[in-house]
Amino acid sequence: MIIYNVTSQVTHEIQENWFKWMQSYYIPKVLLTLYFKDITILKVSMDQPIDPTFAIQYKACSKEDLQCYLNTEAVYHKKEIHDKFGEQVLSFETHLELVSKQS
Repeated sequence: MIIYNVTSQVTHEIQENWFKWMQSYYIPKVLLTLYFKDITILKVSMDQPIDPTFAIQYKACSKEDLQCYLNTEAVYHKKEIHDKFGEQVLSFETHLELVSKQS
């Protein structure tokens, strides 16, 4: 499994609107692309004097699925977030590969 992790710092002023929009509109839209089998929102849990930070993990079955998404849909999705929230949401991306899992 490949995880496309987007960590976003969201200003306090828009946090609630951002979260609702992500859950009700954005994530369902990304799932409709069929490149990801699961998307999870995690809140970074540590004492922060700054704005809250979230990690959104998009789980793809293969590197090829992720690359196809990045080459086709991602630019439009990133623009949509920027157009809606501007500099109130600052993000960076990492690509993770599951190498072991124990239950």
